[in-house]
Amino acid sequence: MKQAYLIFYNLASCVGWLYVLFICIKHVTEDSIDKLWGEVEIPLKIVQTAAVLEVFHAIFGLVKSPWVVALMQVFSRVWTLWAVMDVAPTAQNSIFTVMACASWGLVEVPRYLFYAMNLVNNVPYPLFWLRYSLFAVLYPTGITGELGCMYLAALYLIKSFTLEALLKMPPEKMLLFVLIVVVALTYIPGSPKMYGHMVKTRIKQFSELRMSNNNKEKKPTKSNIKKN
Repeated sequence: MKQAYLIFYNLASCVGWLYVLFICIKHVTEDSIDKLWGEVEIPLKIVQTAAVLEVFHAIFGLVKSPWVVALMQVFSRVWTLWAVMDVAPTAQNSIFTVMACASWGLVEVPRYLFYAMNLVNNVPYPLFWLRYSLFAVLYPTGITGELGCMYLAALYLIKSFTLEALLKMPPEKMLLFVLIVVVALTYIPGSPKMYGHMVKTRIKQFSELRMSNNNKEKKPTKSNIKKN
């Protein structure tokens, strides 16, 4: 039952992110980024918010991932989606929006497909390589997109970065502005930590794959066992 649920969840998430990625590519190729949010908003909100389930998967032991790592990965995106993109029109149709959404999609499509295939022990090497290699480029581009959206949202809220403008802000906008700044600052220690975690995970996974392949090659067969 657990395996069937996880396979369904991962495949559904893979399809959802594939659709989001398709929308991003379509608007980039058609030079219509200004219309991106109108089409991507609902599917993006559904598939990204559903990722909150991964924190609970880790907490309740459905998967082996540390729940703190899952929380860090999910929080930054959910925050960017609901507290930044959804609030500030300027953060909905910019190049930073495209960078964030496309980077998320390019990482998540192979990631969820990898998880689904891994549950049935049938992961092809190209998918394995993509799962543990794409982050090297797409994490930095995704983080840049997220921070860019936060900057645009902050500018939308305060109009100009001056103390006078800050003091004239309504309390609810001031609170959101301060939270955006605080969250953006957490990227300074958080981003290198997450990137380092992925590098270590990549080294570990490739090392385990090599060991597994070596063990298979050394495994004796009937043809090479000498008869006494």
